[in-house]
Amino acid sequence: MAGIFMPALVVGIISLKGCTAFNLLVPRITLEAYLASPVYNSPVLIRDIVSSETIELLADTLMNSLGTETVSMQRKTKKRSRSKRSKSTTEIYDIALQHSIDYMMDSCHDDAYFAFCEGLLPINSFHDDRTKLSNDLKNIREAPFSNQENWFDYFPTSVQPTDFIILAGTGSTSTLHRDPFEWTGTSLCLEGTKIWRFILPPQNSSESNVGGGVAIVDEALKSYRLNSIAWEEDEEVDHNHGDVPVILSAGWQSDMTLYDSIDEQFPSGFELMELEEEEEDEKFDRELEAAVLGMSRLRPSNDALGALDQIAQSYGTSNHSSPFITAIQRQGDLLIIPAHRWHQTYAPVPSVAVASQRCGATVDGANVIKHVIGVSTSNCNEEKLEVPDLLQQDCYKEGVGSEVVTTLLAYMTSTR
Repeated sequence: MAGIFMPALVVGIISLKGCTAFNLLVPRITLEAYLASPVYNSPVLIRDIVSSETIELLADTLMNSLGTETVSMQRKTKKRSRSKRSKSTTEIYDIALQHSIDYMMDSCHDDAYFAFCEGLLPINSFHDDRTKLSNDLKNIREAPFSNQENWFDYFPTSVQPTDFIILAGTGSTSTLHRDPFEWTGTSLCLEGTKIWRFILPPQNSSESNVGGGVAIVDEALKSYRLNSIAWEEDEEVDHNHGDVPVILSAGWQSDMTLYDSIDEQFPSGFELMELEEEEEDEKFDRELEAAVLGMSRLRPSNDALGALDQIAQSYGTSNHSSPFITAIQRQGDLLIIPAHRWHQTYAPVPSVAVASQRCGATVDGANVIKHVIGVSTSNCNEEKLEVPDLLQQDCYKEGVGSEVVTTLLAYMTSTR
């Protein structure tokens, strides 16, 4: 069964026996197990959420329907000095999505290619194949949230968060960040394997009422904000008279990295792909697990190591455990990412994934509403209007999403 990059990966179960605080691995569970006992405050890997045939069909459909679209591909090269400190440079190229695959295959740790493609899967499309692909992806990622609202469905189409298609060549990384809106994120891996490291915020902090002490992590990582989504109504906004769109959300990003260098024993992407092609699944598992767990073979930058130690000390225990956990996401796995978890990905082999997001009533509703109000009014010089009671609740129940979002949009319009 051919895929975009390689034959389908036969997924094996990774044993957690012998894991220490420095190499805690996120277990891969079935959809049935998750539905029987949902987890909301830790990353979750749902393995083989649909059949391998379905995943391969989705990957083929994606490339066939979107392959001619132009995307921005990043090339990051690293040069190391005698002190072994790395200095990276980034170049951006506009290229057809289908042509970027060749570059992803030639990628390596110190010369890596990556494409983060937004807006290729619009909510409404004139192309039937794209609409079907978008709907199929939505049905898969919503499977763990049966009979639960997604409040983003009630937002105006122009500001509804869209799916992101992420192509990662061997050795490429995402930025170290936590998500805007403070939503629940999802990632469906269509091809290859992805490594995730999540930084866990202290839970025994006095700031536990705002994301379980995530502000401590924000500070340690020297984070800065990046505006995400802006909203404007054509009748309301007049750019010629100085009117500006309302900023709905801003994410958090750090210039540190959890994947600065690899040692000589770290397997190359081609070595790992050969193991897949030869169906050496147990050996593949052992090689990859040994390579990515802990911090010796896949090492964070020195400033990140200092930040991790600072975060660990805030746990309030004498035996400081590592503040990050690792997830190994395989083809066909759906990863659920809770709010307030800083994360960064690494590609041991080329991969294709689709990232999405949702706002559930009970898990995300209060976080998202407070986030939008805080961001959209932070730069307002005029006297702020009183926030309606409906928008100040600490928790919400299913069934009120449409009313809450309507009230939110009305409030934001009134504050202009």
